[in-house]
Amino acid sequence: MTVQANNGNNQDYSVGLVAVSSWQGWLRHTPRRLNVQQEGNGASNLYRLWSTFSWQSPKGCVGYFKNGHTALVARRGGVVTHVVGFNPESYLLAGLLQSTRDNNITVRGLWYDDSAMIHDPTAISYEINVTQNQAQDFDALIASLVGRSDLGPHSPADTPYFYSFRPADMEAQVSGLTGNCGNMALVILCQFLYDWRKGEYVEMFRAWVNQNRNTRNFGQGPLMGAMTQGFA
Repeated sequence: MTVQANNGNNQDYSVGLVAVSSWQGWLRHTPRRLNVQQEGNGASNLYRLWSTFSWQSPKGCVGYFKNGHTALVARRGGVVTHVVGFNPESYLLAGLLQSTRDNNITVRGLWYDDSAMIHDPTAISYEINVTQNQAQDFDALIASLVGRSDLGPHSPADTPYFYSFRPADMEAQVSGLTGNCGNMALVILCQFLYDWRKGEYVEMFRAWVNQNRNTRNFGQGPLMGAMTQGFA
């Protein structure tokens, strides 16, 4: 089920994560993780590509479809206002390197407007209810990230930020901070949750991350499975 712009579930003001699945199945989306119910099971893969295509970032739909993606989402007055995610600065370079080195790559990262991804039939969200002012502050911050490579206006100016599909494995190979869409999104989200005295969510995310190598690398499948189950 697509993440709705107004889902009617009393999430008037919320912040959180939205994610789409990686490519599983040739003609139709056929999730390999049969023990976890996944949205979009049986959806046409051609439709998945078309549903997330945008003229502003035409290559983005290929990234969503092939590797899956996780981004930050803000909802105000029941309506999704921004979806912002950390991506490779160059989709083309990342794709070329991935074809020769598998997922053991590091490239410069950049925050993108990922609003198109919520139309993917595999899209799911994990949202935490907050106050109107909190949603407004979070919304403003993630909107300001678009076009940046760091964690916001107060980030050190001389620190390079890299994107890697396996950040826990690859960070030692570069001089700078390394992350992928999942862990960079959680870094931002947890900063706000901690300031809002919602530390129980921060501990919940931390416990999930520290389970095993796949979760430390923020694998898309394990992350979406955890979102589906409420990180239980």
